[in-house]
Amino acid sequence: MLIVNEAFDLLFPDNSRLFIREYNDLMEITAQLKKQPVNLNNEEIMRMRVSDREYYFISLKIAGKQNNEQTYLLYCIDMTSITNFSHRINIVLLLVLLLALVLSIGLAILLSVIITKPIKELTSFADRIGHGNFQTSEASYQDLELSTLSDSMNTAAKQLAQYDHEQKVFFQNVSHELRTPLQSIKSNAEAIEYQVMDNAKASRIIISETDRLSEMVDGLLYFSYLDSTKAQISLEAHDIREFLSNCIERQRTIANNQNIQFICSFDKKPLMMLCDEKRLSRAFSNVLSNAIRYAKQTIHVTCLHSDKTIQVTIQDDGEGITPEELPHIFDRFFKGHRGNHGIGLSIVKTIVDQHQGTIEVHSSSEGSAFTFYFTAA
Repeated sequence: MLIVNEAFDLLFPDNSRLFIREYNDLMEITAQLKKQPVNLNNEEIMRMRVSDREYYFISLKIAGKQNNEQTYLLYCIDMTSITNFSHRINIVLLLVLLLALVLSIGLAILLSVIITKPIKELTSFADRIGHGNFQTSEASYQDLELSTLSDSMNTAAKQLAQYDHEQKVFFQNVSHELRTPLQSIKSNAEAIEYQVMDNAKASRIIISETDRLSEMVDGLLYFSYLDSTKAQISLEAHDIREFLSNCIERQRTIANNQNIQFICSFDKKPLMMLCDEKRLSRAFSNVLSNAIRYAKQTIHVTCLHSDKTIQVTIQDDGEGITPEELPHIFDRFFKGHRGNHGIGLSIVKTIVDQHQGTIEVHSSSEGSAFTFYFTAA
């Protein structure tokens, strides 16, 4: 606390009442008041910096003791330590802010790496599949969605790998199967040209091989048709007994020429099912054709209804299928004993699968039985 006049002269206290250091501080304050100068009539809190110290002060008018001189009472507070503390707090807060910024940037980078790494891996995996590399990925992911996507892509890669393998085997088998009859046709044609073989015999062989080649090409084209129209199958309600009977009638002439008799046992009630009549007729015709090839005297055809299932059985009395051949009879180009070209039963299996049905084969030395199971309409 100090008292000054309008000229900012220090009136109280004097140097006799204070230590020299404190008195010097007051003198510096009054000198700064003269230098600024300060309006002492302002009763608001004012701020002033003296040397390296900071003061907050307020002035009040008081009556002078001599000549009615106007004097002012000043209350001063040294805010230096508080200001310095505030500066240190600001520096600490700034450092904390910078540290938080660095940590947030580091965390953002870390999270971006954690999130983008599996996405990049899956993208690379999809790119490999697109370029024909169907090797599955062994990576595992904690995120459920990414794990599900990875499993789906692995499943797709396995299916594509299997399809690619089947296609390669398919073309290899096709080239082999086509080469054999073509070579036979060429050999017999050359034999006719150079007259080293009876013309009639060579002609019969050429005709036989040409028929075999035509049948094979027809089967391959039908296979291609089935693969390209899987999603376009047209299902309508039909009585399965009717077109099964039509299939038998179309095969009856061939069977009669070989002294083979059809024995049919059909349910008396209509057996309605949703199917593509042309495709299912092709499947039954292929099995009937096989049965005629292997049968000795009779072929039993039954068509019955049990609950919601329609059961069709075509059984011959031939020598049967060997246990070694049985698991492979539906494979493409697999030819068993006395087989033709190994396409017919593969077509049958494809058509049955398209109709959501199943087919079972039971064989013994007394013959073979092909049983179809379909859902009734």
